[in-house]
Amino acid sequence: MTSLVRIVLVLTLTVCAVSANEMPTREQLPALLEVKLRTVQHMALNPVLVSAVLEQNQDDLPLDLIKRRDEEWKASKALTDMKRQLLGNNAAELLRSTVNDGATFTEAFLTDNKGANVAVFPPTSDYWQGDEEKWTASWAEGEGRLFIGPLEYDDSTDKYAVQISAPVKDGTDTIGVLVVGVSIDYVSGRQ
Repeated sequence: MTSLVRIVLVLTLTVCAVSANEMPTREQLPALLEVKLRTVQHMALNPVLVSAVLEQNQDDLPLDLIKRRDEEWKASKALTDMKRQLLGNNAAELLRSTVNDGATFTEAFLTDNKGANVAVFPPTSDYWQGDEEKWTASWAEGEGRLFIGPLEYDDSTDKYAVQISAPVKDGTDTIGVLVVGVSIDYVSGRQ
């Protein structure tokens, strides 16, 4: 998307938001997203997702391998074998059905205990989430916390959305993070 198109899109969204009251502030997001927060927390408890994270955590991927995979992921816009694998596993099928079930969710991805992708739908813009606030704030040094990101443009989905991050737990242990994008239409009250 060109810069001019983005500027026009932002201006259009701003005009629409002002005419339909105003875009919510970051402080208003928790109240507006209350139902979706619970939905994402519930999703993070799904046994299919928990099992997928536990399985990848057993591999104990070294950080240098994760970073190498991250560079390979970002270097190719094509569906590489690695991307196909993370789009086609059982956990990804669950994420896909959740995203495709309506217009509320724009994306969903699951990570392990180091922030490496376990399952994605659609493909994320990078493989390693462990260096991003949406992951670090939710991972919270293994404590696991719910995190709501700002309303912003997401390159991987080409949409404006809020990302909700929820810890994936095995019992009381935080083992990974689930991140789900919520569409601007839901956030701005048009759905």
